[in-house]
Amino acid sequence: MEHGPNHVGLIPDGLRRWAQSNGTTLAGAYLRGAHKVIEILQTLQRHDVRTVTVYNLSRANLGRTPDELDAVYQASLTFLTTLIPTHFDATVCSLRLHGDRKALPDNYVAAAHDLEVAMTGDAFRINMLAAYDAYDELRDAHRRAQQDGCDIASAFEIGDVDLVIRTTPEPLLSGFLPLQSQYAQLRFLDTPLNDLTTAHIDDVIADYRGSPQLRGR
Repeated sequence: MEHGPNHVGLIPDGLRRWAQSNGTTLAGAYLRGAHKVIEILQTLQRHDVRTVTVYNLSRANLGRTPDELDAVYQASLTFLTTLIPTHFDATVCSLRLHGDRKALPDNYVAAAHDLEVAMTGDAFRINMLAAYDAYDELRDAHRRAQQDGCDIASAFEIGDVDLVIRTTPEPLLSGFLPLQSQYAQLRFLDTPLNDLTTAHIDDVIADYRGSPQLRGR
């Protein structure tokens, strides 16, 4: 059995349903979700995970209502400007935004850029996907491969994912890193993001470590 996982993908889903079932606002649900993502990141770091890629927004998500997008953006700004700097050591951790920055609000992009500059560690890497589309990523990798004269597989900025966790039971990846996730273990949770505890994540990691990692072999 391998130790791992080294790279975990997180799809924090189900916040609209959680808001409805708990009688709270979208803004309140997404803000609580931002705090829960921090808890998950800390738990994964404690388990010696090296990289976590968090799916914040797909390009398709940008078609949602202005009220919902505003709730996502406000929670994301709190995540970037307050929660990440408070809970993660910039000399140990790094953060990188991946996606179409031109499709995102200026203050969102500026907050992410500030962290990209300030956080210089390489022991724990956090990738955020926002306005992300797999076809865009493939086209960008193809351009880099042509410019650098390398194989396209080497031109992707995000490496292979070992484990993907989605916080709803629907068995969907919703466009999350399809090439990098081709051999990942997939876990679809019945417990909503905003009700997750560290014990839930501990159990997922333990299950992963108790399973053979064959990767097609």
